[in-house]
Amino acid sequence: MDKVFGKHSVRAVLLARPDSITRLLLGGKESYHRDMIELARRSGVTPEFLQWPEFRRIGEVSDDDKHQGVVALVKPRALLTEGDLDRLAGTGPSVVLALDQISDPQNLGTILRSAAFFGVDGVLVLKNRSAEVTPLVARVAVGGAELVQTFRVTNLARSLDMLKQLGFWIYGLDERGPATLAQTEFDARAVLVVGAEGEGLRQRTRQFCDALVRIPGGRPGLESLNAGVATAVALSEVYRGR
Repeated sequence: MDKVFGKHSVRAVLLARPDSITRLLLGGKESYHRDMIELARRSGVTPEFLQWPEFRRIGEVSDDDKHQGVVALVKPRALLTEGDLDRLAGTGPSVVLALDQISDPQNLGTILRSAAFFGVDGVLVLKNRSAEVTPLVARVAVGGAELVQTFRVTNLARSLDMLKQLGFWIYGLDERGPATLAQTEFDARAVLVVGAEGEGLRQRTRQFCDALVRIPGGRPGLESLNAGVATAVALSEVYRGR
C-alpha cells in the first residue's frame, strides 16, 4: 500500500483515482477539513477522523512531513513502461518530457508539478540512476504526480527512438545548444529532454536529439539553472502559442 499525504496531493488522488483509496485519515478539527470531506464523499470515500497520536501512528508520519492532517493509503498506481509508449500515439499536438538521470527528489517533484500544470502528455523517467516517485516527490509535486502519465524506462535512447517512430521531434535542453528556446519553432508533437543536475544530457542521449536548445542567460560561475526550474522555463516556451 502506498501513502500520499498533504491536502493538495490527496485531493489529486481523489480527483484522478478515488477507487484506489483504501483509507483516508484526517487529524485535527473537522472544520479545517471541510473541503476535503466534501470532495471525499462526492468521490465515494468515507474519511476517518483520528486523534493526533493515532493519526501519526497509522499514517506513519511525523510533523516534519508537513502532512496538514491528511493521509491517504492507496493502492499503487499502474506502472507504465516503454512497452506502453504507444499510448502516446496519434496525430494531434502532444508534448512529452524525457528525464535523463534526474536523481534529486526535489527536482523530480518540481518537474512533475510543472508537467501537470502545463498539461504534458507523458513523462519518461529512467528505471535506474533516477529518483523514484516517493511520497516526498508526490508532496513536492503538489498533486502533479497523479495528473500526468509517468513511464519508467530502461533505455532512454531506445525510448526516444520509439517516440520518433510515433511522429515526435526530439529537443534536448542543453546550455551549449546553438539556438535559444525563443529562436526555436517547436513541432506540434515534441519531446523535451532534460538532463541531470550539473551534468546535463549524456552524449548518447544528445545524439538522439533532433535539435539542441538552450535557455538564454548565465554567467561565469553560474552557467545553468537547476533541472526543476529549467524545465518550467522551457515548458513555458514550448506551450507558448499552443
